[in-house]
Amino acid sequence: MFFPPSLPSWMISLGRMRTSNILFLANAIRPIAIVSSFAPAGSFPKPSMPGRWTHKYTQHQALDLWAASKLENECEGETAGTAVYAATTKPHRRRERYSGRYPRNFKDKYKERMGDEETIKKVLAKGMTPAGTHVPIMIEECLQYMGLENASENKQPLLVVDCTLGYGGHSSYILKHITDRGGDGSRLVAFDQDSIEIKKTEQRLRTALNQTTNDDADLLTAVNQNFQTLGTYISSVNQTGKVTSLLADLGLSSMQIDDNDRGFTYKRSGPLDMRMNPDDNIETAYDLLRRLRVRQLKSMLKENSDELFATEIAVGLIGKGAQVPETTTELADRVRDIVLPLIDKQNNGKRQSSKQQMKETKKRLDSTVARVMQAIRIEVNGEFKALERVLDDLPSVLSVGGRAVFLTFHSGEDRRVKKAFKSGFKSGIYSAWSRDVVRPSREEKRNNPRSTCCKLRWAIRSDYKELEQ
Repeated sequence: MFFPPSLPSWMISLGRMRTSNILFLANAIRPIAIVSSFAPAGSFPKPSMPGRWTHKYTQHQALDLWAASKLENECEGETAGTAVYAATTKPHRRRERYSGRYPRNFKDKYKERMGDEETIKKVLAKGMTPAGTHVPIMIEECLQYMGLENASENKQPLLVVDCTLGYGGHSSYILKHITDRGGDGSRLVAFDQDSIEIKKTEQRLRTALNQTTNDDADLLTAVNQNFQTLGTYISSVNQTGKVTSLLADLGLSSMQIDDNDRGFTYKRSGPLDMRMNPDDNIETAYDLLRRLRVRQLKSMLKENSDELFATEIAVGLIGKGAQVPETTTELADRVRDIVLPLIDKQNNGKRQSSKQQMKETKKRLDSTVARVMQAIRIEVNGEFKALERVLDDLPSVLSVGGRAVFLTFHSGEDRRVKKAFKSGFKSGIYSAWSRDVVRPSREEKRNNPRSTCCKLRWAIRSDYKELEQ
């Protein structure tokens, strides 16, 4: 930078300083200027950065405290006291701001988790799910096939079961239909094995109902158990054969997916945990991979997620010389490294070059990672065993004309539900069932992309006369 020779030397030096140094100089002068306005002329010492303050406080705090202590020693009376108060007053702290336009880390999304309405509206408008919440899928369809839309015509009290309470989206609508009946003894029993979320959801639902835990607590009963205990629990409260409507949403809650520490997503780094109930003394996903042999992992990947490259992935993850991944992103990277050469081989050994081809390859890699994590999660939590047990207990749980609705999210779940309903219909247990699946509308898929792979199946319990025949 060129400076005219007529300029004073101090101005030339200031012009050559970096912006950060100029700001530091300006901030250093600030507390001195405040304090000097109260001090007698000529009594204020020459400014210098005091070492005894810098190890404990920030730059601004150190300078403020140093200037105040100097003034307190050199000034007397009320003027000095006022000066000390002015210099030591805690500076205004700006509110915390999002880093970038939209934070990716679950813990950084404090506005959504604190329930900021404006931020939540913006997130929903983008077709995303606000952090710490869950958008229920196919509400109207679920209520219709559960028989709750015309429930007012049924004069008998309703006993409704929600097998997966989660955030309470479906349950909140169910409770509205129950309360609209005017206190006829109808109630909702909701299961959830997640000890963290069930307490939050129960409190939120009771607040919405303007209830306390001691005020008509029978209207809502929250059971912190896996829904596989449905038959045992219903029998223990003498309600066998009295459930009028049942809903089982088998998908993961968004709260679990979004929280990195739960280990359900590969998009952000987190421990390989994947336990639905973190308080359960069961092995984590990492423990499972350490215990399994290659042939066991291969079989698990095929059974739980229909994985095409099950053999290669099993060998690459836990084969001889392989180190078991410890985080979700490490697992995802390992799976991509294993599968990418196999995809190239399918393309006659040619690496994809065009943007569209690269996009398709990335999509296939991400889908493979998702299937691998799905298979591991199902095994960790025993999801298929729990589903099969509920399907076995369902006929004895439902009342005559009782309706069951299942929301499934992958082929393994849907196959089991379809098989049970079809078999029950042939044997006379169910009077009707959904041969064709019900899917979300285009609008719902656009507004809530997580609903895209959802399938709904329903069945209606037959009466005893048909069973005897």
